[in-house]
Amino acid sequence: MYEFTAEATEKEYSEFLERTPHYSVMQAPQWAEVKSGWGHSFCLLYKDGTAAAGALLLIRKLPMGIKIIYSPRGYVADYSDKELIRAFTQGVKAYAKKIGAYVIKIDPEITLSRTYLGSTTPDEDGIEQMRSLTEEGYLHMGFDKGFSKYAQPRYNAVYSLTNEDGSPKTDEQILAGYNRRIRKYIGEYTRKRGLSFIHSTDEEKIGDFMALSACTEKRQHILQRDEAYFRRMKHAYGDKNIFFFARMNFDELLAHIDAALKKDDANKESLLKDRQRALELKAEYGDETPVSAMNTVMCSDTVYFMYSGFNDQIFSRYRSTLQIRYEAMRYFRDMGMKYASFMGIHGDLNDSLAEFKLKFNPTVTEFAGEFELPVKPLMYKIMTKALPAARRIYIKLMLKLKGR
Repeated sequence: MYEFTAEATEKEYSEFLERTPHYSVMQAPQWAEVKSGWGHSFCLLYKDGTAAAGALLLIRKLPMGIKIIYSPRGYVADYSDKELIRAFTQGVKAYAKKIGAYVIKIDPEITLSRTYLGSTTPDEDGIEQMRSLTEEGYLHMGFDKGFSKYAQPRYNAVYSLTNEDGSPKTDEQILAGYNRRIRKYIGEYTRKRGLSFIHSTDEEKIGDFMALSACTEKRQHILQRDEAYFRRMKHAYGDKNIFFFARMNFDELLAHIDAALKKDDANKESLLKDRQRALELKAEYGDETPVSAMNTVMCSDTVYFMYSGFNDQIFSRYRSTLQIRYEAMRYFRDMGMKYASFMGIHGDLNDSLAEFKLKFNPTVTEFAGEFELPVKPLMYKIMTKALPAARRIYIKLMLKLKGR
């Protein structure tokens, strides 16, 4: 006996999630607060009186009264249970009709394959779970490998913080899991060069994070989130939203360079250039300044490395972006997290972002991708052509306004 509701309270929905082994940060009730401009609904499907499936539905109102429903990384359900998926779909579709939405979009965590150290293992259950959706009328949006093709990337990189027996990895085990070429940049190497690493839950650190995020935005010619977005995230997730920073102390760096000058005649010219640059940076930034940062969120059994930034004008060759992730993994391991998610990655594993994330030897998970369930077929056909064009115009306009 199934009973569906689209009017579950946040408390009821949270209690359902607490009994769920894993769910995405984007299905947490807090995500509704982060996504301004969207309405939301907490849905639950009860089976014999117990919540058996659920979802955060985001509701976007477009011009002329048009609405869409989007469940990011949803639903939270067992996709191998076709009867359950049928009942939940019927409930969501009835709700969509009630509020006038023309389509329901989802991108569930249905796994098709996992790749580790170049070896890919298919997940045999994934295709059958996809079939549970297509049999209910969902349209699959394809298997594109592009990072920005869909609302959420199909490929995600995840590093396990536990061993196969479930025990937490030691510091040495975490580090040993990385590509050997990056290990030398972690530990004594950074300490000698004046780099230190801190974490904070202080909302005032958003300013420091935004300054470094702006460096990344300028360097990569991309649109990053604004400060209001990060303040909403901090308010929503509270102490589960943690900032990590790498800071450079220029006096300590100068001491390292001076010590090297006394015993390294072969590299004297480059060391003198480094010394001059360190003095210039000290004059500009003071004795110490943040050089890289990462915004993280804990949810369920996973910590998500949500956003990051670094100032590539301050000795970027010291690779502070590597150790900041190591420090975060150590911290979250101690907090009981099982996984560290590097988030999206290009499916071909051949762009600069993938190259960086793969240095940590994560497992790359391939998800099934996006599905759309038309609720108003005619409107769906019209909007399928109109929305992509509107999105392209919007992005071009925003880049132009930012002077890109």
